Amino acid sequence: MSHLPKSKKALVIIPTYNEREVIGKMIDALCDNIFKKINGWECHLLIVDDTSPDKTYEVVRLKQKRYNNLHLYLNETKLGIGNAYVQGFKYGINKLKADVLIEIDGDFQHPPESIIDLLKEIDRGADYVMGSRKIKGGTIPKGWGFKRIFFSQVGGFVARFIMFFPFKSFLQVTDPTTGLKASRVKGFVDQMNMDNLYSLKFGYKIEFLFQMVTLGAKVKEIPLKFQLRQIGESKIDTNTALDVFRTAINLRFRNPMVKNFS
Repeated sequence: MSHLPKSKKALVIIPTYNEREVIGKMIDALCDNIFKKINGWECHLLIVDDTSPDKTYEVVRLKQKRYNNLHLYLNETKLGIGNAYVQGFKYGINKLKADVLIEIDGDFQHPPESIIDLLKEIDRGADYVMGSRKIKGGTIPKGWGFKRIFFSQVGGFVARFIMFFPFKSFLQVTDPTTGLKASRVKGFVDQMNMDNLYSLKFGYKIEFLFQMVTLGAKVKEIPLKFQLRQIGESKIDTNTALDVFRTAINLRFRNPMVKNFS
C-alpha cells in the first residue's frame, strides 16, 4: 500500500479593522488563485478581526461558506496589530498545527503572489523570510508622502541600528519593519515568548524579528514591490514610530537574549 507524502501546512494571517470594502477581494485572490498555484503546501487563511465597526467579519463569514480553508478569529476589543498576530500565531500552532506562519496586509499593499516566493525560500531552507522594499527589485510607492518615506527609510534604519549593530544581522536585515514575512514554526515560532511582548502595536514587528534572530533563524529577504492602499488611509503615524523606537531600545538593552548574537 503506497502512502502519499504529507503536505506541509502554511497559514496566512491577516489582521483587519474596518477593511470590509477590500477583504473579500483579498480572500478571493488568495483562496481562488494564489493557493492553487502553490505545490507541496496545504494553505489556509486566517482573518483576525478586532470586531470592526464596519463589520468586516460579516464578509469573512460569508466567504467561509465558499472556502473551507478560511478561518476567522474575532477579538472582542481592539488591542493592536501585535495582539492580532499573537492570537493568529497561537491559532496556527495550536489548532491548525501549521508548519509555517505568513504575515501579509489585507489591503493589497503586499502583492498576494508574494506568498509564492516566501514559501519557495522556506523550501530552500530559510527559517524566516522577509519582504524588503530596500533590496534590488524592491520598491516603495511613488504616491507616498514625506512622513511615510521618512518613517520607512530613516526610522527602519535607526531601529535596525539600535537592535543589531555591530552584529551581522545589521547587514542581513534591510527592512526590519516590513509586514510581509514567513516564519518556520518548529524550533523557532514554537520557542518564542509571545505572552510578554514589549509592544502589542506596530513594534511587535521588530520584536518578532529580534526573537527569530536570537533563536538562530536563517534569515532571507525577497524583493517587495510595495503598493498604495486600494481603499482607506494608512494607520501609521508618529505614535507608530515612537512605539517602534521604544521597542528597539527595550530589546537591545533589557533583553538577555542579546548575548546570543554573533
